[in-house]
Amino acid sequence: MNHAAPGVPVRDTPRHAWTRWLPQGHALSPAEWRRRHRWVCAVLLVHVLVVPAYALAWKLPLLQAAGFGAVLAVFLAAAGFDDLRRYLADDPALPAWSPAWLRSCAAALGLVVASGEIVQISSGWTEAHFHFFVMVPVVALYEAWAPFTVAVGYVLFQHGIVGTLYPQIVFHNATAHHHPWQFAVVHALLFAAACTGSLTMWRLAEASRVRQGVLLEQMQHRALHDLLTGLPNRAALRATLETELARGGDDLAVLMVDLDRFKEVNDTLGHACGDDLLQQVAVRLGSAVRDGDVLARLGGDEFAVVLPGSSARDARVVADRMRLALAGDLVVAEVAVDVDASIGITGRHHAATLRDPLDDGPGDVTDEIELLLRQADIAMYSAKTRRTGVAVYDPGDDENSSQRLSTLAELRAALEVGEDEQLHLHYLPVVEISSGSVRTVEALVRWRHPTRGLLPPAAFVPAAAETALAEPLTAFVLARALHQVAAWREEDLQVQVSVNVPARCLRPQFVTTVLDALAAAGLGSHCLRLEITEGGALHEDRTVAEVLVRLRQSGVSISVDDFGTGLASLSALRTLPVDELKLDPELVHGLAGDDPLARNADTVLVRSIVDIAHGLSLRVVAEGVETPALAAAVAAAGCDLAQGFHHSHPLPAEEVPALLRGTAPVVSG
Repeated sequence: MNHAAPGVPVRDTPRHAWTRWLPQGHALSPAEWRRRHRWVCAVLLVHVLVVPAYALAWKLPLLQAAGFGAVLAVFLAAAGFDDLRRYLADDPALPAWSPAWLRSCAAALGLVVASGEIVQISSGWTEAHFHFFVMVPVVALYEAWAPFTVAVGYVLFQHGIVGTLYPQIVFHNATAHHHPWQFAVVHALLFAAACTGSLTMWRLAEASRVRQGVLLEQMQHRALHDLLTGLPNRAALRATLETELARGGDDLAVLMVDLDRFKEVNDTLGHACGDDLLQQVAVRLGSAVRDGDVLARLGGDEFAVVLPGSSARDARVVADRMRLALAGDLVVAEVAVDVDASIGITGRHHAATLRDPLDDGPGDVTDEIELLLRQADIAMYSAKTRRTGVAVYDPGDDENSSQRLSTLAELRAALEVGEDEQLHLHYLPVVEISSGSVRTVEALVRWRHPTRGLLPPAAFVPAAAETALAEPLTAFVLARALHQVAAWREEDLQVQVSVNVPARCLRPQFVTTVLDALAAAGLGSHCLRLEITEGGALHEDRTVAEVLVRLRQSGVSISVDDFGTGLASLSALRTLPVDELKLDPELVHGLAGDDPLARNADTVLVRSIVDIAHGLSLRVVAEGVETPALAAAVAAAGCDLAQGFHHSHPLPAEEVPALLRGTAPVVSG
């Protein structure tokens, strides 16, 4: 058998033209093989019980009938020996004694032997031969040549040799007793037709799986790499940081790199030349980092480097090498361009300097990643402002830290005061593209700050989501949004509300919070949809998965927000209880970009995501639809719903009823 690693697509290999239509026998994943093997063994177990009863019905002696079942039981024991041994020992980790191909051959041979026994019991009754045709597709479930060949070989033996020597056992027709080869040929042709059908389905399933594997591999690669430079992107950088931070130790440095005078190149020579420049810069920066360091492009002219096992002094050496690598002129459109870089440096030992005093709990990896990236960014701007080229993070340069802490303290006070004073909700309609109707609205919190005026969510929600304020803020939005839905329902307006939930909230007690809020509002769980960011939903955290499962079992819908920023865990969608994907606005905006090549690539990516989502019975929402061109593009890509300024701005609660009744305009796709 082909023992390809699970999840790694096995591509078609060059073969002779006459064999290219045959299945190649690509190995199933271990989990899929076990699932199918158990099903085949269950079918064989049924025959162990039914065939003796069938023999007794034909008035065969009890001992002979039991013998038929005993033969099949031997094959079943060989096929399920390892599973039985693990079960009896109560240890699923016991190593297998018999290889998978041997167990599958035992099961396959048992099934066709059962067919032969049924034919023998029936004295060659013609209708009994159909049992062989039923067993062929069952054996083909293994999608492997070994069990299929064994099964076919037995049938040829049973019909050819046994049918010739003892035709009365195989063929009921009296004529066959005198001309067994003629009947054997006819049966062989019919059996060949059955095998051809099974092989065809096997080949089609195999080809489909290979294509899906290649597509998933390409999407995962694109999700973790920048299309322009081929470097790892922001998602890959965060994954690297998460891995390194989980290992412990303070020897970790992060560099933030921003090009100087890059805007002049874009404005003077155009964006195409700017892209060419970025590709050359990526090559030079890559030549300056060490083996084991991770260079990533974050977007625009911003790069970042993770230096595992490095101190600030080591990072300074790498930063100086990177600036030296950029020192020579770069040629773009036959023009020599002088580009320099400002580099900020921070290390893990700095992370404690900005620990949130409002959070009494232990810090997690996500918080530390955000701190490191922000500190490196602050250091980079310090280097750019002071024209020093390179700067190490200094807490004294962090002008935002005091304002951030002040904002969080004021937000805590606002939550204690309540909605009527400062915090209130607006609702962004989610439009069904096919009909233009609105059945869901997304709740967005606004803050009437006493001194800073009306603040949008971006001014305080991201900061709160990283701290202990995430839970009370989410509970506040949840309660107010559900009470508003209850009020609309009293006006006979059926609408579902969608509430954003930070990953930090996905703990067991959150399920109780949600159910209590629904009960307090007197609503059923179908009225609520919870939006979880892609990183929060697809993060390999058992607790998060359990919380989502419990919420979904209670009837609450689950939506994955900002999808397209971290597709490395796309396969997790198969097991998580998700109802909907919301495409990240950056991904959606690419559908109507100025660059035709990039636009086509983004269109292919979005359509692929939509196809996969629909295959998993998920709806797809396009976020950030702000223009008619984008609205047409997301509709053409197959998206089910859309939201954005093209359709409607976020509305205060009192303006939503008119939209739901259809008396207020909403622009359809």
